[in-house]
Amino acid sequence: MATVGDLLNQVWSEFRKVGISYDLAIIEHIAAFLLEISELEFPDEELQPRKPNQPNLNTGKIKQLLIEAATTAGGMAKLLDRHVIFYLPNMLAGGGYPTPRHIAKNMISLAQVEANYSLADFACGSAGLLVNHAHKLEGLTIGIDISSEWARIAYANVKLHKLNTTILNGNALELFIKQDAVKSLNFDRILMNPPFGEKVDAQLAETSLKQKVGTRSETALLSLALQKLCFNGRSAVLVPSGVLFSNSTAERTLRHQLVDENSLEAVISYPKDAFQPYSPLQTHLLLFSKAEASEKHLTWFFQVEQDGYPAGRGRDLTQEPSQPSDLPFLEAAWTKRNSEFDALLPDENNPKVGLKWLTDGKTRTGIICQGIENDLENIKYQAFDSQTSQKSPSLLVELVTASSQQRISIQIPLDFLKTSDSNEQIETEEEAETDIDLEKPQAEKNLNQVVQLLLHQVKAVAIFLPLQNQIVGINQPRLLGVAVPKSAIQEQAYDLRPETYIRTQTESSSIESPTALLAKIYRNQRQLAQRIDSLFGHLESPPIATQKLPSPIQAEIKPLGKLSQEQIKIWEKVCDKTEAVNDNGVDNYNTAALFTLEELSTAGNEEVTDVTRSTIDLLERMGIIVAVTVADPKTNEPFSFYRQVTERDIWHLDSGASNSGEESK
Repeated sequence: MATVGDLLNQVWSEFRKVGISYDLAIIEHIAAFLLEISELEFPDEELQPRKPNQPNLNTGKIKQLLIEAATTAGGMAKLLDRHVIFYLPNMLAGGGYPTPRHIAKNMISLAQVEANYSLADFACGSAGLLVNHAHKLEGLTIGIDISSEWARIAYANVKLHKLNTTILNGNALELFIKQDAVKSLNFDRILMNPPFGEKVDAQLAETSLKQKVGTRSETALLSLALQKLCFNGRSAVLVPSGVLFSNSTAERTLRHQLVDENSLEAVISYPKDAFQPYSPLQTHLLLFSKAEASEKHLTWFFQVEQDGYPAGRGRDLTQEPSQPSDLPFLEAAWTKRNSEFDALLPDENNPKVGLKWLTDGKTRTGIICQGIENDLENIKYQAFDSQTSQKSPSLLVELVTASSQQRISIQIPLDFLKTSDSNEQIETEEEAETDIDLEKPQAEKNLNQVVQLLLHQVKAVAIFLPLQNQIVGINQPRLLGVAVPKSAIQEQAYDLRPETYIRTQTESSSIESPTALLAKIYRNQRQLAQRIDSLFGHLESPPIATQKLPSPIQAEIKPLGKLSQEQIKIWEKVCDKTEAVNDNGVDNYNTAALFTLEELSTAGNEEVTDVTRSTIDLLERMGIIVAVTVADPKTNEPFSFYRQVTERDIWHLDSGASNSGEESK
């Protein structure tokens, strides 16, 4: 039996036979056919999806293929929302792409959208955030999109889902000024994935929002969401990294408003590839409510490490996630954040730490640990205590006290993490020395594992705790979230990046035998060699210490094609970013220097212009410059830079030369 993908391949082929090749147009035409097949009426003719105006198109065959595909997919609505829309191969001009549905469902869950709530999306695209609810929406629901093509596709999507949702085509900033039917509306929930980096009319935005928000669409639409929320309403908005820490006046003001004047509930960083194949940008979710937070209010910061799909552009978003995912854990932690404690330690009469168990169905997957009066400062996970022969894993928690002379330490037993096989024998260190099995189960290898989960001050943590026999690779105990008070954010100059508050955890081990250490080194080296062989084959390189740093390739590599005058000025500034290398006074030379986008901006201009961003993106895609991440040696905080390409960045694979900057002979 043909799969949905096979049938849609045939549908696309029929369109391309007659010269219709633009994917968004094909999606719109398919939406029109699906509405016709479903015999749904069009009360709004303006938003009715357009049928193809091509007499040679075999419409009968297309409809038959779509009927077969809908039967296989589970209905017309699911065929459009989960399959046809995601046939789009890349992000379109203007930043348009469908929100991956597992992310849309996660946003809906975190925003806790109830059936009777009013709901809006001011950049609705294909309406994924309006149709993927567990229950049918009964309150006022509005979706707005500036693109007429996306608005028509969204219209078809909500109609096929039989929802009473209003779709509007237009600029949301303008509609809330001029259209009487909507300008006075406020909403209980606002969900949005705005296009990143698109330009908006600064004067229109200022008129609509009554404040200056710059020219970036994500900043303007985030401000609009904040203003159009009902009191105690909640919004979930996706944003790029710049919104979390940029020094531009608009974004700095917005962060102050979120923290000081409203209730910033959570900042969530999704995996970098969560929006592939459409966007490689790190994307974050802001959860906030329109209610002033008390000084005791806690903001949660989460770093999601896996989302159920493989990394890279090869992920198939038409299928449900099948790989390990932190999203269920995130939703469980969010649901229980304000609930009563499941346990108090050391006892209920003198509680120092409160615990909330997080479950996935019937299985416990983690824990929320919160200081009652004192902040948490140090948490270690210990799989096995060789000193006491304790075979149950535990958390060792230290709390901050007013007196530096006194420490509060509490041990939290985690008996439920024991392996499910009660007859499994735990091999002692002596046995390991006499009988080494390099491939023995990971649970046995990690018996002495100690993981430093927390080494800085926070109020609460959310820790993922896999079963002991599942602790392998990324399934080791992980600190995925922390909660801090408003004052902690203010002390960090309103920096909203989760990595500012979730420090990198480190793993340590109790003393292992020399034989066990050698076995571990051998295993790791073998795995590394296998991965290198599979990717590149055998590469050899002379010692780097004997080589000098190369100078930038300015004569050999230049931008291809014609650049505008503004782009040429930016390229000239890039070329000027060099630094002298003093090699003990001998053979001195210049090499590529690191620079930031801000350094290329016009003097005195706080904001990085769109021309600068697009030009740097173009130069990076051409391979003329490279992105570089440098970690602060004191805080280990990553900073992003660029530099020109050098000889060291070029691999002479054809000639057998190494990646050393030396010319092949």
